[in-house]
Amino acid sequence: MALLGAFAYRTSAGLLQEISVRQLDALAEGKKRDLLKVQQHWRKIVKLLSQHVVSQGRFAELTKGEGTDQSQELLKLIALYSEVNGIDGVKIFDSAGVELVAVGKPSLAKLHAMPATDIEYRGTLVNEEKEVQVVLAARIIDQGKLAGGLELIFDAEDLVSIAENVTGLGTTGEVLMFAGGEDGSPVTLLSRRRHMAPMQQGQIIQLSEISEDIQAALTKQSKPLTHVRDDRGQLVWMASRYIPQLKWGLVVKVDASEEEVRSDVLLTALVDIGLSVSAFAILGGALLGLYFARPVQQLAEVVQRLNAGDIDVRALVQGDDEITYLAENLNSYLDTLSKENKRPEDA
Repeated sequence: MALLGAFAYRTSAGLLQEISVRQLDALAEGKKRDLLKVQQHWRKIVKLLSQHVVSQGRFAELTKGEGTDQSQELLKLIALYSEVNGIDGVKIFDSAGVELVAVGKPSLAKLHAMPATDIEYRGTLVNEEKEVQVVLAARIIDQGKLAGGLELIFDAEDLVSIAENVTGLGTTGEVLMFAGGEDGSPVTLLSRRRHMAPMQQGQIIQLSEISEDIQAALTKQSKPLTHVRDDRGQLVWMASRYIPQLKWGLVVKVDASEEEVRSDVLLTALVDIGLSVSAFAILGGALLGLYFARPVQQLAEVVQRLNAGDIDVRALVQGDDEITYLAENLNSYLDTLSKENKRPEDA
């Protein structure tokens, strides 16, 4: 019974761990998809706005100055885009990189590099208010020629909210979202922490100081891991994803101690079940013993009375088993014996 219980515990505990790890992996993949959907939506906004900038000769008028009617109309359009789509800032610059328009957040530089592709990811920022911002840029093509560029600064609160959703992660689980780490660059934590920890939102960490869980995400570790140590020094189970479109890493983790509680509960349940089964087996064996012993005891009493000279005694015939068969044969023998004893009297 003990060996069977140990085997059942090891098998069930392993199955529970596999289920938990797969759940973490599914959560990580789901959050990655949600982040990519937001990023794809931003790219569509950048593309649409770049098309509006050149339509009806707006960009050509803009190069002449911001005082024209077309320029004012474009500024109103940019303001509307910004309000509806959570855009913190818009910059428009000419082919030389000279800034023509700046709406919203102030530009970090007055001279902008031309995007290398139609739509380009420029980077992720965390401002003094701990607000995460993502910068995308696009080329402005006017009459088939590269005329300038467009840079949008998006409020990334939607992305941070995705990371803060810890549904399915118990009481210790959390999601870390960070930028950087490529080509030896430092790592910046983008998400707010669920626990008190050395690494907090907006903090910049050198690669030599990052914890094992973030290191796993940076190395594009595709398989979930167990018993990895995080920046709190806690052992965790984790799954990670890397998002090349944003150069972001994503870690979904939960403390190993919380996951192992399930195994402890399973062990307690198996012990209780084992004790219950053992008690039932003992009680059942005793009852079965009494059930089978009673007919045998009755036969023994018949034999004892026969030895005492009582040839009229008979065994109780009840049931359909070997004991019943033995009782029938004993009664047949006693009937024969009784008849033989009566013959001299009849003579």
